[in-house]
Amino acid sequence: MIQLLKIEWLKVKAYRTFWILSGLFLITVPLLTWAFESILNSSNEMVARFLNAFTFPRVWDTTAWFGSLATPVMGIMLMIFLTNENNFRTIRQNIIDGWSRNQYVNAKFGVLITASLFITLVISVTAIVFGLKNGGGDVTDGSIFIWYTFTQSLTYLSMAFFLGVYMKRAGIAIGIYIMYVYVGEFAIAGLLDFKVKYHLGGFLPLECTDRLVPGVFDRLRDLINKGGSGPSKTQYTLIAWFYIAVFTYFSWYKMKKSDL
Repeated sequence: MIQLLKIEWLKVKAYRTFWILSGLFLITVPLLTWAFESILNSSNEMVARFLNAFTFPRVWDTTAWFGSLATPVMGIMLMIFLTNENNFRTIRQNIIDGWSRNQYVNAKFGVLITASLFITLVISVTAIVFGLKNGGGDVTDGSIFIWYTFTQSLTYLSMAFFLGVYMKRAGIAIGIYIMYVYVGEFAIAGLLDFKVKYHLGGFLPLECTDRLVPGVFDRLRDLINKGGSGPSKTQYTLIAWFYIAVFTYFSWYKMKKSDL
């Protein structure tokens, strides 16, 4: 697998879009976190204490939530990468060069896992830096959010991977993804929660992970909660991994069965 990832790295290391989008994510997460911290520091002291967003353990949750806002950037990068591979028939060239189809598929899923680990690392380091800067609490307290962050990033990227495999045009895939991530699922979840049954929206593929890392909005959820406690963190995690398995299976099936 390491050798396969080295080859994938050779494909993207000179690709400007890869560096632009990866750099954008790397900058956006700490920048959003710093901007929110600045707003809280200049706001009413009671509000800042109520949120307590930048000391351990809550800093993990806060940073993970801001990271989730930027994660679709990495999804876009993944879709561009995959649609280019489809359009330029890279699998055909790789097999001519001696790869098996299994090696090609494994390499692509290795990229998916690597991107998810990169997202998790950036968010975790940002959380530690801001948590230590603000003092208070134990750095390991709340570190379970590292696992939640990885689960969330893998879910977001698995959906992007699925679209990238099935869509031939990057622009269409990106448009569908962005509309669904930032608008579509939020609207559907709201309709399910308030028109059908509260917490039902949490069973949607991305919303379940958003409720794993609600950030400062978990306090607001407590205030408006009308339907009991809802699924537990463990249940939300299992729901997310169910969707990861679904997206991964159908992506794998398409890649294994597609014509060369």
